[in-house]
Amino acid sequence: MSRFVKQSKSKRIIKTTAVIALMTAVFFISIGAFGLSWQRVFSFAGLYPDRDSGLCVSFIDSGKADSTLITCNGSVVLIDAGEDIFADSVISYLERYKIEKIDMLVATHPDKDHIGGMSAVMEHFDVNTFVQPNLDSNLIPETDCYTNMIDSIESKNIRCIYPEAGGEFSVKELNFRVFSPCRSYDTTNDSSVVLKLEYAGKSFLFTGDSEKQAERDMVSNFGEELKSDVLKVSHHGSQNSTTNEFLQYVSPLYAVISVGKNSNNLPSRACLDRLKENGINIYRTDLQGNISFTVSKNGDIKIHTEK
Repeated sequence: MSRFVKQSKSKRIIKTTAVIALMTAVFFISIGAFGLSWQRVFSFAGLYPDRDSGLCVSFIDSGKADSTLITCNGSVVLIDAGEDIFADSVISYLERYKIEKIDMLVATHPDKDHIGGMSAVMEHFDVNTFVQPNLDSNLIPETDCYTNMIDSIESKNIRCIYPEAGGEFSVKELNFRVFSPCRSYDTTNDSSVVLKLEYAGKSFLFTGDSEKQAERDMVSNFGEELKSDVLKVSHHGSQNSTTNEFLQYVSPLYAVISVGKNSNNLPSRACLDRLKENGINIYRTDLQGNISFTVSKNGDIKIHTEK
């Protein structure tokens, strides 16, 4: 009797396996027949953000570093590329969406947690335009990652832009305004390129590692123009950034902090308290992984996290 039960159980397992295999085969065939991609299927399932319609801004989980991918109807912009040890993570994230070319690559400032992966990114993808601050010579770092970045720009003959506050530039239908650097600063952090992106009535402010002085200058020069729906919190939530005055002018609905677990006690309690006191919804890459905001053509925002 026990032998019969075992045989019946074995037959059920075989049948179940055969059915699963058949369904898997049908699934693969269906994807190809309807011209779908894995990325599209995963988007339908809610596993990936939908990049096929409208704007998508993804804050990539790159440890304590910064890297933000922006796509819109074929346009690709990457702001910062994390540390060199996380370059593979950034590259893999772009490969997930079959990206082969970057229209604009931005190095907000030359600290290694923002440019460490730049050389690897430029070696892996075709890059049309490179954006970086025009630094005083005393702020140019003597680091391998900076040297490798410059060597990659020169060897690939990539066009460079050095934006100034008050300027504007476009990547196809994406329009960026430059709010900083407003002048020469004593630190690389305050020298960060700060960009505002607007699409379908929604706006994003990317602040690099700007600190109090740069924030004061932006408030003085641009005031209400800083207003944005989504703020990339400066300097990983440092207590020396994201002042109350700056927050009151930006007045975001959402704040995103790019930070790693237990990385130098960031984000600071002071920064978190200021965000909460201003009623801002906080998202963190250390807690929620890759964080994506999609904006439809009619201006609806959806938020997708991967943890």
